[in-house]
Amino acid sequence: MLAFLGLVVVLFSQCGGGSVISKSPEPEASEEEHPPLMVRESLEETCAGADTIRTTFISKAETVFLHDGKKYEAQVSLYAVEDSLIYVSAVNSGFEIIRALVEPDSIQLIDRVNKVLYRTAVKKRFGYQNPLNFSDIQNLVSRHYLCDDLESSRELSFSHIIFDFDEPDINKKITLDRENRLMESFEFAHHKTHKYFMGEKSGEGFTIYTNFMMGEVEIHTKGGELHRNVEIPVQMSINRKKYSIINL
Repeated sequence: MLAFLGLVVVLFSQCGGGSVISKSPEPEASEEEHPPLMVRESLEETCAGADTIRTTFISKAETVFLHDGKKYEAQVSLYAVEDSLIYVSAVNSGFEIIRALVEPDSIQLIDRVNKVLYRTAVKKRFGYQNPLNFSDIQNLVSRHYLCDDLESSRELSFSHIIFDFDEPDINKKITLDRENRLMESFEFAHHKTHKYFMGEKSGEGFTIYTNFMMGEVEIHTKGGELHRNVEIPVQMSINRKKYSIINL
């Protein structure tokens, strides 16, 4: 279900962009990789004023979830507070089907349809880590968060900017179009657990594929209305007598 969360996040970073998730190929590199200075120049307009953005709210994004042979259509809203939380809600015909909250140390996802609360730590104390962490998800919410990670970027073929956050056993990459600075693709894949969260631009929206948290999920999303520096109430309470709780 974190997949759902990430997917929503991606959709918002594009504000209407699209993406497909399969093992997305990296842009073909030219013979030379251009220095970080050129990347900074390419992102100068995007990063201008980034430090004034405290919250991001995106509403009414059209989203289709494909999971376990079933199709769910929903309007998704996302609210993010920098370095604090990412809050997501998916509504179908006036009924909320999914609500999720990601914080720096924990993830909660409420499945209203099956009445299940999923919980997991962002960073596990033992064993293999999840394919992405809070910072990774935040970077997918808005390109402005990438302004703090320019040292992890490089420019290829004068057409793409790649942010490389690879860790041992985990591929972590986000690719932007150099001209419009919109997200082209992303990949978070764990070599040991084979868990992944990946996507790439597709037509007017994004298509995402993931097997992280609740089996294989495919997500298609587009549209959404963007608002900055607004405050939205965050609420994750449930009736524990009616919900099963699964700790992952």
